[in-house]
Amino acid sequence: MKINSDDMRNKILKIVAREPKCADDDKLLIALIWEIEGWDYMLSIYQNLCRVSSPETIRRTRQKLVAEGKIKPSEKAIEERYKNFKEIRRYI
Repeated sequence: MKINSDDMRNKILKIVAREPKCADDDKLLIALIWEIEGWDYMLSIYQNLCRVSSPETIRRTRQKLVAEGKIKPSEKAIEERYKNFKEIRRYI
């Protein structure tokens, strides 16, 4: 499914406002967006994937919204990412 970026941004903002844990969980966010976009359990996975937005588009758009400050991840997620960053930096 081709979707313009403003539509995707609006979908993500509405979902995160309704379900804040989607700010931390891309899998949950993707599942909820696909549900809105009409995931049909009677169709094959391939047929459904041809009908809905790509998970990469959803994840990247959420990431941009976080970078812009429009979505705030939980403190736990921020701490976990920082911990991972420090761990990786140790090996560089």
